[in-house]
Amino acid sequence: MAVFRFVAISFLITCLAGGAVAQSASSTTNNSSITPETGFVSPLKYTNAFFGFSIQLPQGVPFHDLFTPSHGSSDHFLFGLQAQSNDLTAMIVTAKKAVSASADEAKKAAAGPEGKTVKGIQISGREFWKSESQQKMPAGKMRNVSFASAVNGYVLLINIVSFDAKLANELEHNIEAIAFFDPTRAAEEAGADSHPYHPVAFHSVSSSSQINQLNPGTVSGNTYTNDALGFVYQFPAGWVVNDKATQQKTAEIGHQIIWGNDPAAAREHEAFLQCGRILLFVTKYPEGTKTEELNPLILVLATDSACFPGAHFPTSVNDSADIKEVARQFVRSLAGTPFAPKGQGSVNAFMVQGHVMLDISGSFTVNSPGNNGPLDIFTALDVTQAKDYWLAWAFMSGSQAGLQELRNTKIQFSRPQ
Repeated sequence: MAVFRFVAISFLITCLAGGAVAQSASSTTNNSSITPETGFVSPLKYTNAFFGFSIQLPQGVPFHDLFTPSHGSSDHFLFGLQAQSNDLTAMIVTAKKAVSASADEAKKAAAGPEGKTVKGIQISGREFWKSESQQKMPAGKMRNVSFASAVNGYVLLINIVSFDAKLANELEHNIEAIAFFDPTRAAEEAGADSHPYHPVAFHSVSSSSQINQLNPGTVSGNTYTNDALGFVYQFPAGWVVNDKATQQKTAEIGHQIIWGNDPAAAREHEAFLQCGRILLFVTKYPEGTKTEELNPLILVLATDSACFPGAHFPTSVNDSADIKEVARQFVRSLAGTPFAPKGQGSVNAFMVQGHVMLDISGSFTVNSPGNNGPLDIFTALDVTQAKDYWLAWAFMSGSQAGLQELRNTKIQFSRPQ
C-alpha cells in the first residue's frame, strides 16, 4: 500500500506543475498558428496536427490525462495518458527541436541517459529507433519502452512506462502501427468525434516568484497556522506531520518508481517549485507503515495564481464563468493524480467565512501491488484564494465515510477574502 501512496504524492507534485501550464483545447480551432502541441483526441485515438500522425488508444481502460511541462522553445510536450488502475501505466509523447534532426540524434534519444541498446525499425515508412528495458521495483517489474524518430527538424520521442505487461504490449503495438499523413488533413483524420487538444508551452514564472518567499507556517499539536495567508487549520488529533525531508523522499521514490532515472523528473520538480508549495502533509499513520487499507492523508497546498493565466478566482458563488474556469484549470493541473475526478466531474461553490470555496470530489478503484484485491479510493479538493495564492486542501480516504470525516475538519480564516 505504501508504494501506491508514494506514487500518488509524486504525481500530485509533478502534475501541479504540469497543470499550471496546461490549457484547455477549446481555443485550438480558432488558432491559425499550428504548433507542435496542436492536436486532437477522440475515444479511439490521438492525432497530432503539426507532424501529421495518429496513435490508436487502448479501449476499455480507465485512462486519465497526464501532463508534463514543456521547457523553452525547443522542448515540447505533445500528449500523455496514465492509468490509475491496471498497476500504473503511463505514455508520454514529446518532441525536441534538433540541430540536425538526424538518425543519430533520434537513436540517442531512444537510448536515453542510461545508454540502452536500441534497434532500428520501420513505422509507416519512417525510420524509428526503439529501446526496451525492465527493472525490478518495489511495485513489481517495471517495463520501459522508448521510440524515437527524426521528423521535420524535430526528434519525436514516445515513452511507455508500465507495471502491466498486457497493457504495455497493447500500447507498444499501437505505436508500431502509427499512421503518418499530410498534416493539413489532421482534422479529417481525427474524425468527427474528436476534440481539439493543445497543451500550451510552459508558463514560466520568475525564479524569484513569491512562492519562494511564502511563509511555510507552523504546527503546534494538531493545529497548523499560517499568519501570512491568514488561516488556522485543525487536522485530526494523533495524525503524523510529515516533514520536508519526508515529502522530498516521497516524491523521489514516486518518481523513481514511475520514471526511473529520467531527467524529466528533476525538471518537473523544478517547475513545481516555481509554482507551488506543500504547506502541510499529514497522514493517519507514519509513511511506510504497512496497512491493509489506504493510509488516509491530508495535503494543504499553495500555488502562485500567476501560474494560471486568464483565470480569476470567483468573488461570489454566483460567478459561474469564473468558477468554471478556475475549476477547469485547477482540475487540469491535477491530471494524472488521484485527485483529478474522472470525466467532467462536478464543482460545488460555497462560502466559508467570506471566502469562496470550490469543492471537487472523486473516487476510483486501484489495483495496488501487494494487495489481495482492488482498493476503493475517495478524494476531495477544497480550493480557495488567499492573497495572490490558490489554496487547496486535498483529502484522501479509503471510504466515503472516512472522507467526510476529513472534510469536516476545521478551517478558520482570520480575515475575509
